[in-house]
Amino acid sequence: MESEIMKIFALLYITSFALLAGCDGKDSRTVSSSTLTTDTPISQNASAAASPIPSTSSLGENVYKSTCSICHQSGLRSAPKMGSARDWEPRLAQGKETLYKRALNGYRGEKGSMPSRGSNAKLSEDEVKAAVDYMYEHAIPAWDIGK
Repeated sequence: MESEIMKIFALLYITSFALLAGCDGKDSRTVSSSTLTTDTPISQNASAAASPIPSTSSLGENVYKSTCSICHQSGLRSAPKMGSARDWEPRLAQGKETLYKRALNGYRGEKGSMPSRGSNAKLSEDEVKAAVDYMYEHAIPAWDIGK
């Protein structure tokens, strides 16, 4: 009986580790071990590991879809819903720098709260800013942002 329990715990441990390692989905920057070889100089392995950097717009869209949309699509936790002028106009009027600061560091206000980095600590500063840029451009489809 104890050996069966130990097997179950081992299986749960391995499964949990696998799920945690991939909880944010596939990372396009990950390199398979078959890409790297032992006879290749480290500098060449590093260039093999580099993946093309997506444009800021597509990076922002990807981050929005994988992290931000969880709250901003439905209004969860009083998040401003994409497409809602009433929710977004006052926020957009504050400017990108304020939005960057609040998205990176978090914010608690009268109308709700913004967890830092959308509760995804793995996001880099550039990824968060790209998501803010994407949302700034698409929050209200007809909103004139002074182009």
